[in-house]
Amino acid sequence: MEITRSVEISRTIDDVFAYVADPRNDPEWCPKVLSVADTSGSGPGPSARYDVVHRPVPVLSRRHMNYVCLGWEPPNRIDWREDDSTDVLHVTYMLDDLGQSTRMTQRSRAELAAPRVLHPLMRLGIGHDIARQLKTLKRILERGPRGIG
Repeated sequence: MEITRSVEISRTIDDVFAYVADPRNDPEWCPKVLSVADTSGSGPGPSARYDVVHRPVPVLSRRHMNYVCLGWEPPNRIDWREDDSTDVLHVTYMLDDLGQSTRMTQRSRAELAAPRVLHPLMRLGIGHDIARQLKTLKRILERGPRGIG
């Protein structure tokens, strides 16, 4: 299942890329992400690895997820593989320079363990979550997050 959402952010592409490239910022704009720790020791970039604690379904227990950076094309694209041993997501951030603003598109391809009959409902939920995350990202970046501009 593939889900794509976009948002226009009134910040330069370099600012947006710098912020979203570092998963340690994820708890600020992704409410289901509880914590992020760099496991490769090298910080953001190609082959970077992170241990992420998240709660994909609010009523269920939290899970550990491995983030691995599979693609890195600053300032336009980042590809992630996110695996929590139950579900796998292939997430791509695509950034388009609009001058003094940036269009960020998140495309998520989900390989879910849930029964196929639940996939349409899960597609709606994941799409809603991504749209909410992007709205939060826009708000944070436009007011000026820690360490950016």
